[in-house]
Amino acid sequence: MNKTKDILILVVDDDEQVLSFTALLLNEYGYQTISCRSAAEALEHLQHNRVDLVLSDISMPVISGIELLARIHEIEPELQVILMTGYTDFDKAVDAVRMRAFDFILKPFKPDHLLHSVDKALTFARLLRTEKNYRDLLEEFNRDIESLLAERTMSLLALTIADKIRNPATVIGLTGKKILEGRDNPDKVQERLRVIIGEAEKLDTIVQNFRSFLKDKKTLFVYDDLNTVLESALTFTRNEAEDKGLELEVELSACPLNVNMEKHLIQVALCHVIRNAIAATPAGGKITICSSLEPATATVTISDTGCGIPAQDLDRIFDPFFSTKEYSFGIGLPLVRQIISEHMGQINVQSEQGTGTTFRMTLPLRWTEKNLEAPYCRTA
Repeated sequence: MNKTKDILILVVDDDEQVLSFTALLLNEYGYQTISCRSAAEALEHLQHNRVDLVLSDISMPVISGIELLARIHEIEPELQVILMTGYTDFDKAVDAVRMRAFDFILKPFKPDHLLHSVDKALTFARLLRTEKNYRDLLEEFNRDIESLLAERTMSLLALTIADKIRNPATVIGLTGKKILEGRDNPDKVQERLRVIIGEAEKLDTIVQNFRSFLKDKKTLFVYDDLNTVLESALTFTRNEAEDKGLELEVELSACPLNVNMEKHLIQVALCHVIRNAIAATPAGGKITICSSLEPATATVTISDTGCGIPAQDLDRIFDPFFSTKEYSFGIGLPLVRQIISEHMGQINVQSEQGTGTTFRMTLPLRWTEKNLEAPYCRTA
């Protein structure tokens, strides 16, 4: 698999011979190139093309390579730039490194020296993207935890309100029963009616406080397309699979999979299962991700050709703090199970050592009493 074929390098030099030689060398090694004879032409291309790396001469008329470097960082701060220079421009090259040029190459350069520098710059750029993806995912995860805590707070509030309502409701019921028995004198009846009115006012106060609390609150769950959330999860994990040399096959349902869900939580669950598959699959392996619509459910299946899960561990993978990985605390899969459970869904896993593992997550299109009875199953 040629990983260079989709990489575009912008080559900038006012010397036609150096420009042609450099572009030809990079093309021979599978890179795509755009050749520019001036910094102005390079800046124009940057406005209309996604570029992975810039390779530029330092000494050019009108706009120098140093100035080009500064303008590139204004446009795309994380785009890596390698500068080419002659011995007479060595001091300028050192200044360029201080200005965050990735590297500089002395002319005349050797082909392997150039290719090595290009490879290092591209690797560094991939690491930056991976770090950014992790940062974004961490921010998403923090929001998800906040959402989860908010859901827990609402549940606790509901239980508290139910407990508060129970007492006045009981008093009202018992007092009304005494009145119906008809054994009290008129003064006693009036006293009991005042008790009922007082307890009814307590109930009204509880309800008004609850309504005030919920006035500006909106449900975290919305009906949305599960395919959209799955595609979002893939943006965080696709590079990791490709960098490991894995084949990623994605087959999404042609029709929308609209389910009632908290999108950030479902994305966390999907990302974790996909990353587990990546970690378990050796280079050259394959990960297959499918979504499908069934009569009452939407299903996501994630399969890998990895090492598989030992039979003795299969029933424990959803247990908190259980892990088959060294230095891992085993929080991920229990969290996945919890998320799917809270969406009234089911998750099961099939695995065979040496063959691979398949996780199947099923979410109901509509919540029913049956969903509440059996939110998940551990293994299949």
